[in-house]
Amino acid sequence: MNDIKYTQAEMLELINQYNTTDRKTIKQNYKRILNDFNIMPKEIMELGFARNNVYAWSTISSPNIPMLDQALTIAVAFNFSIEEFLKEI
Repeated sequence: MNDIKYTQAEMLELINQYNTTDRKTIKQNYKRILNDFNIMPKEIMELGFARNNVYAWSTISSPNIPMLDQALTIAVAFNFSIEEFLKEI
């Protein structure tokens, strides 16, 4: 398992970066992550997320994106960096 650690200052910066990243970018990255890491929506639902949320996160017509704690839960469960959600596409 990828054992990424952040200092408190780095975590604060990550929170600020996530909160200021355009929702469209996070949504596009979510869809890319599902594809790149071969993650099925069902697997995300198995983490305890509601079906409606999981599908809304990838639907263009919905402004919903995973909240930071949800994105972090997905990143930890599937062993990738939370920063994957922040990449400029």
